[in-house]
Amino acid sequence: MKSFISVCIPTYNGQKYLKETLDSVFIQTYKDFEIVIVDDQSTDDTYALALEYAQKDNRIRLFRNETNLGLVGNWNRCVEIAQGEWIKFVFQDDLITHDCLEKMMASVKDDDTIIFCSRNFIFDDTIPESKKQWFLNHAQLITDLFLNLSHISPETYSEIVLQNIGLNIVGEPTVVMLHRSAFHRFGLFDPNLIQLVDHEYWTRIATNVGITYIPEVLATFRVHANATTTRNYQFGNYRADCIDTNIILNNIVFHPIYLPLRSVAFRLSPSIDLILLLRNSARSAWLQAIRNSDPSLLNEWDKISETYPALKLMASRTYLQEFSEYVKSKKMSVKHRLKHFKRFIK
Repeated sequence: MKSFISVCIPTYNGQKYLKETLDSVFIQTYKDFEIVIVDDQSTDDTYALALEYAQKDNRIRLFRNETNLGLVGNWNRCVEIAQGEWIKFVFQDDLITHDCLEKMMASVKDDDTIIFCSRNFIFDDTIPESKKQWFLNHAQLITDLFLNLSHISPETYSEIVLQNIGLNIVGEPTVVMLHRSAFHRFGLFDPNLIQLVDHEYWTRIATNVGITYIPEVLATFRVHANATTTRNYQFGNYRADCIDTNIILNNIVFHPIYLPLRSVAFRLSPSIDLILLLRNSARSAWLQAIRNSDPSLLNEWDKISETYPALKLMASRTYLQEFSEYVKSKKMSVKHRLKHFKRFIK
């Protein structure tokens, strides 16, 4: 018999906090769930700890990948293995309240596909005050955006997305519960993204079917030096933020699944020119890469523009278009055109 909820815990070198995470799941007031732990070839004692718990509780289904699938690959592996009608991610260093599953299930209405709640944070001593404040401000922003809203329509969610391009307006996977049908209808998490993976997926779903919000803190997101979010930003905002934003904008402009979002952008007054946004964003990313002394940025740009050739086209088209318009506005001679050409490549 299939469990009604699959609590999915993807793990990789998460020994330090996994016990707290598992304990927060075991004390749930809602009882009809399985726990799916998928270890991605940890090199510490994560798997041994998970095995110890699995031997004590038959609700745990423990797996270990034959090879390291990476962050997003392991998320998707969890989904493939899970047997529940609902999928509830709880990451290896996060916590949920004892009544999280119960309150999320109580909020379910007919045809609901995605539900999320508010969250708070645990910061370790390595996190600077500026980063702490960013997370607290982000949590407050989400509260403000969805104030007095519970069941948010696709149109309303799309408007909020368009007003906050590139910003995760839901939060991390630990705050979300998804109906299994979401993965059949909208696919899995996008492995080409590294930082805005969850944001893109929530957007992909909610702009089509809407989203339910529980304005209550039912989850805790732990921010520490080894967390993926922290490491991504240490790697550099260019890959974690700039490139991811361009991939998402590329999908919004071209992918059929984002047609509802494009329709809302067109109907808004004033309307939002998503193609222009993509052109400007792609050109900005390209210029940042070629002007930076760090060659890794240009390597990142080249790799991603091979996967998404429209980004390279948009960047070059924007450049040529701006130069052409500049030339026309000045009514330049050929000699002057060559002279001023350098202005656009500095």
